[in-house]
Amino acid sequence: MRKNKIKIIATVGPNLDFKKYLLNNLKKRNVSSHYSIIMVNDAKSLQKELLNANVIITNKWTNKILKTPDLKLLQIPAAGYDNIHFPSIPTGCKVCNIFEHEAPIAEYCILAMLESEIKLFKMNSLLKKGDWTGYFSNSGFHGELLHKELAIIGYGHIGKEIYKRAQSFGMKTTAIVRNIAKYKNNNSKKLTFLSIKNIQKYLNYFDYLIVACPLNNETENLISHDFIKNMKKSSVIINIARGPIINEKALYIALKNKSIRGAIIDVWYQYPKVNNPKKLWPSKFPLHKLENIYMSAHMSAWTHQLWERRFEIITKNIENLRNGRKLINIIKN
Repeated sequence: MRKNKIKIIATVGPNLDFKKYLLNNLKKRNVSSHYSIIMVNDAKSLQKELLNANVIITNKWTNKILKTPDLKLLQIPAAGYDNIHFPSIPTGCKVCNIFEHEAPIAEYCILAMLESEIKLFKMNSLLKKGDWTGYFSNSGFHGELLHKELAIIGYGHIGKEIYKRAQSFGMKTTAIVRNIAKYKNNNSKKLTFLSIKNIQKYLNYFDYLIVACPLNNETENLISHDFIKNMKKSSVIINIARGPIINEKALYIALKNKSIRGAIIDVWYQYPKVNNPKKLWPSKFPLHKLENIYMSAHMSAWTHQLWERRFEIITKNIENLRNGRKLINIIKN
């Protein structure tokens, strides 16, 4: 690419200023003068700015035909690309994604399992009311992660980090994957691999099931009513991937009827629109009224360190584009 000043468009997120992170990293490299950065937050401005843009940083690309004669890179500031309509990407524009979220998400999953066993929040709430329930009595027993059976659906960046941390707690871990042959030379004796095709008959072994796979045609509604009914009644589901991998109705019924012990859910079925303050429940079913579910607003990875790491790599990618070097994490040439 010619070394003219490169124009970068960054879409505006509801709570994050991409421009700030990008500028900080460009200044560290002493190359900020090589770039102009434009933030956009509406469709009309987007089309106008795309007419002479070279790079766009965005999580979303629709099937609308946009005029983008100079666009060379669509940089997704996240790992998932289910909101990118690839047939509409202009010819000659590369698409790259980025990770760096696996550490905080793995920590979130460990926290979720620890809280499911220890129930520290409940202990704290009781004692702050002067209630010593459980003190040196049978009602005070809680669980532990040692020797618990953990299944992780998907063994990518996140799955690997969860497994590493689970080992510190002495958990027995199984990775549930699509292509088991890919892992036939795995050297770890502490990790078992199972094919997703054969998982139904093993579900009653697992105390925890973590969903960490991409959402696609094969995984949508993967965890169905029939899937859940084969699980251990004392098991807990944790979803940090995408909401629709678990069938929405099946999840609600299972929790309401206590077919499983509980769920910790970070990813959802309904999301608020940007800058829309209207109250919105994350599911059409009243999951929020159930006591056996912990809920968070798709923020398991949300740390300052995450965005510092991501924009360091994004900046390097943009510099690589400018200097004609190989890009990082290309998912479409």
